[in-house]
Amino acid sequence: MASKASLETTNLAAWNKEFQTDLTHSLASTVLKNYNADDALLDKTRLLAEDKRVFNVSLSADTATPVTNQKASGRCWLFAATNQLRPNVISKLNLKEFELSQAYLFFYDKLEKANYFLDQIVQTAGEPVESRLVQYLLTAPTNDGGQYSMFVNIVKKYGLIPKDLYNDVAYSTTASRKLNALLTTKLREFAQTLRDAIAAGDQDVNALRSEMQKEIFKLLTIFMDFPPVGPNETFKWEYQDKDKNVHVLETTPLKFAEEYCGVNLAKGSLPVSLINDPRHEYGKLIKIDRLGNVIGGDDVLYLNVDNDTLSKLVVQRIKNDKPVFFGSHTPKYMDKKTGVMDVQLWNYKAIGYNLAQDKENRIKYNESLMTHAMLISACHVDASVSSEIPVRYRVENSWGKDSGKDGYYVMTQEYFEEYCFQIVVDPEDLPADLAAKFTSTTEQPIVLPLWDPMGALAN
Repeated sequence: MASKASLETTNLAAWNKEFQTDLTHSLASTVLKNYNADDALLDKTRLLAEDKRVFNVSLSADTATPVTNQKASGRCWLFAATNQLRPNVISKLNLKEFELSQAYLFFYDKLEKANYFLDQIVQTAGEPVESRLVQYLLTAPTNDGGQYSMFVNIVKKYGLIPKDLYNDVAYSTTASRKLNALLTTKLREFAQTLRDAIAAGDQDVNALRSEMQKEIFKLLTIFMDFPPVGPNETFKWEYQDKDKNVHVLETTPLKFAEEYCGVNLAKGSLPVSLINDPRHEYGKLIKIDRLGNVIGGDDVLYLNVDNDTLSKLVVQRIKNDKPVFFGSHTPKYMDKKTGVMDVQLWNYKAIGYNLAQDKENRIKYNESLMTHAMLISACHVDASVSSEIPVRYRVENSWGKDSGKDGYYVMTQEYFEEYCFQIVVDPEDLPADLAAKFTSTTEQPIVLPLWDPMGALAN
């Protein structure tokens, strides 16, 4: 179909004259030339109506202290996942507050991602370097992000330790941009070396890869200390409980993960991910191809379900005294000053800015994707509206106490349905028919490419 390729300058002048007579356009133009749009269009009437911090479904104890802060790093998934587990440690050891070491996981995730990348380069050596797949692999091979299954992969191999033993003292742990840039540059060079060696007929590049991995390890240990304990080595942790009694705990990272953090490493017992992706049929498994961090680890695998199912599972999980890891498109419609997440919080219609795309098409047209992980620790169910679907959620973020209201946000149900994509639950939280999907030997997942929006939390 043919169409005009250029703008007609006569049209521009006519349009301008038309809009100058529009009082709504004139007022909007006056306001937005003088003020930041987010400040000027914030609907404070809506804000007052939705900023409610009362929740009738919550955890039995407030075990979310202290509020965490990922700072200038993309470690939200590690913070949300470890924050989900820390109530178990607090309860088990009678603590007032507690944090798991995100830096410990961060170090090993970088190391494993580098190895995973090199393996992908070898696997795709037959592809043209200009192919979309190879170019995407080269984009950011050791970026900070990750999916929940990637968290599980690291924990299964390396375990968990208290933050007291390995904290964020290294600058690059909290401000990772330069480290990532240097790792990426070196890995791209390694990618060329590997591809050239294979093209020259060298089919056994293991020795070459081992030297490369050693150099990546060297670079990492320049920016961060090597963790003080291996996954099966015993560490000694001195701590004080909330009654001010002093204790000494001796265990290994892997045992600590199981015995104190509540991570059940048995097959079929690890947490699973559910998503709402209206592009695809509900009730189907969805896999992100080639997305991972540990070679031989679990795939990034989801079960696609409707929003009502996600909402009901959140309520049930919190009733079972378990916080909920979730992935959303943040900071869309999120007011960081007041800590409210609501689709109608800004009055864009007042300036004639109207949006008609639904969730499915926002995903298709690159307008919406999963970018941030946080934790739901409470919700409010209004029986006059629904006995099973919340009207709002309490969200624990990892941007410190200065973000939101002392680090916490309230999220409306409309926001949850439109801009949340993923929740993580235990298999025992699921109805039998949904749980069976993850153990089926005949269920074939829908395979999405590495660059699909449903894998974007790993960016």
